[in-house]
Amino acid sequence: MQFPTDDNSATLHALFPTLVYQAGLTECRSYPFAFQGEAEEFQFPVESGTGGKHFAGEYHGKILLHQQESLQPFFRTLAEHVGKYLRVLGMKPEFFDMQCLKSWFVLCEPSDGEDDAMMSHNHSCSDISWVYYIDVPKDGGGIRFHAGQNLNTAPFGSAFHYDWHDDQKSAVNKLNCWNRDAWSIQPTAGDLLMFPGHQLHSIDANRSETKRVSVAGDIALTLREEHVNLEFGRTAQKHWLQMPLTDRGVDDDS
Repeated sequence: MQFPTDDNSATLHALFPTLVYQAGLTECRSYPFAFQGEAEEFQFPVESGTGGKHFAGEYHGKILLHQQESLQPFFRTLAEHVGKYLRVLGMKPEFFDMQCLKSWFVLCEPSDGEDDAMMSHNHSCSDISWVYYIDVPKDGGGIRFHAGQNLNTAPFGSAFHYDWHDDQKSAVNKLNCWNRDAWSIQPTAGDLLMFPGHQLHSIDANRSETKRVSVAGDIALTLREEHVNLEFGRTAQKHWLQMPLTDRGVDDDS
């Protein structure tokens, strides 16, 4: 991506950007009710443990929402948006099928301390991760994306210093996506977000007085049958050979 400077004296090239997809599904009013209908089967107690409180059904083994018949209209819509996302990225959606690996509720109770935020993490098993927001109260918090070690300003080291308490001590004139190592998105109810599975992200604490409810999931892209012999990509699971792992030697009969 390239664009001119404000005075048109130079061209700027934005290399290797991360694209986060955000779309409002506000016209699909039945989806929140469909998820509410599955809440009893997929609910879980919010527990404290390593890394703070565990708000995600993934931690509790409640990861198969996508298999519920009542939710298939939502997942068909999700597939449409995955296709749009790939198209914007310059890819050919018609090469791929969407495989839903996991999907789970995220139930963020009102915060009673700083440790109620979800720590930075990624979903390394997926090509695309997504979040659908069902209920987002005011001051309910957002999602924060982290640059990790791919920060655009890394070549300049500590020169890009920003003092949050005194802007007179800051070398950065204005914070933007090029000079900061984190970026927040404040979703509203009905929003769908998608981003690369390897992208580091965290969840802000819920500072409201009511629960924030969302659904998250992981997607893998597999090649369609007519493209299965290409040198790139992942074949569908029916082409795999599945064998149990063991630490026994091949000739060990003991």
